[in-house]
Amino acid sequence: MKLFLTGLLTLITFTGWAQTTAQININSATEVDYVYSLTIERVRFHETIGVGLAPTEYETIDVFDLSFQKDGSTTFEVTKPVLVRLNIVSKRPTNNLDPTEMRQESRTQLLYITPGEELTITVNPGNQLMFAGKTVPYQEFLQDYFLENHYQYLPAFRFDPRKIDNPRIIQQSDSLAQLRKTKYEELRATLPIDEVFDNYVRATTHVELYQMRVTVRDREIRQNTPVRLTPAQRKELDQITLSNFKLFPDEALLSLPYWNELQSWILTPITEKYPPSKANQYLLDEAAVSEAYTASTEKLREYPKQQQYMNTYWLNYAVTALPSVKVAKSLFADFRERYPDSPVKEYFSKLISAKEKLEKGEVAPDFTLLNADSTAVSLSSLRGKPLCVAFAFNLKQHEPALRLVEDVKGDSVLFVYISVAPGIPFSVVSIKG
Repeated sequence: MKLFLTGLLTLITFTGWAQTTAQININSATEVDYVYSLTIERVRFHETIGVGLAPTEYETIDVFDLSFQKDGSTTFEVTKPVLVRLNIVSKRPTNNLDPTEMRQESRTQLLYITPGEELTITVNPGNQLMFAGKTVPYQEFLQDYFLENHYQYLPAFRFDPRKIDNPRIIQQSDSLAQLRKTKYEELRATLPIDEVFDNYVRATTHVELYQMRVTVRDREIRQNTPVRLTPAQRKELDQITLSNFKLFPDEALLSLPYWNELQSWILTPITEKYPPSKANQYLLDEAAVSEAYTASTEKLREYPKQQQYMNTYWLNYAVTALPSVKVAKSLFADFRERYPDSPVKEYFSKLISAKEKLEKGEVAPDFTLLNADSTAVSLSSLRGKPLCVAFAFNLKQHEPALRLVEDVKGDSVLFVYISVAPGIPFSVVSIKG
């Protein structure tokens, strides 16, 4: 038997600190067949529906379809410099375009927005952007030399996914990094650069340069086949990170490539000491998580924001991925004392408390949710036969994973699927029994 329920979750947000705003205006003198969406990228841990604690927040602030509107404006809260992704999507078919044309048709352009900013973006023919506002030099520099990530340049580098050997990719990646450095020094010579932007540019340029070497070498090792790397091959790739990564000031956390490499730099020596099991090469054990937390505390002692960010990551791993709460409780005791102002302390406290009540043999706490016909269904009303409860963000994606078990167990087990995604109409869920 199968039962679908819809649950309601409360998303906790922290908005008490918002004190100022920024404004972005976008316009075009002529009709263009593009949609422009603006998404704020905030590097901070926050609660998310269906995920739990996410390390980066993406907030869509507005969407403009310039095929039927000539201009648009949006105002949003911002208390410190942030990156805003300007996603440009063509409404026309792009199948026959070459890589250079494709980049103009659909791409993600980064904007650097500071509190009090009033940025105006004018779309010119050819999808070229012109800026007006106090941060124009920053926007022009990012437009010329920074897409959303280094891999968006692959079409322009003439990357051929059918080939294993792509030596030109490395050459052009190195050339882009050198061009970025040269042009940035020219920019620095013309105006004072704020600290956040400076560390974002320097950290991203440094990390993306050697990340491309890892990508190309990984393809060579795997020979374009989905094979698992041997320990020696994995060590070769990890060594590129260990040899090239360097710490930047805390403001560099704005750079997601830098944050990802920071995590790898901390973790790589630990996974060599505590190799993951063959059954799951991505799952860390208790000793590895504890040591990762300790290593972050020690290595990042002079970088308090990065230290707190990484220790939040390892604590979250301990709470959610480890079967026992022993390590989580130990790390949380240190975390509360070390970071008394952390906004996620209450989240961890509640999660650890809830997980302690879910030990094998314990009685599950009762709850009541809505059935597909809006009638209330409590857990206690389902007593009488073995019960399998699956919390699913997307019912169609998660249900097949248990279908084989359903076929074997037949009517001897009741399967209950609980949707944790908001806004799903009852018409798309059903009861099967």
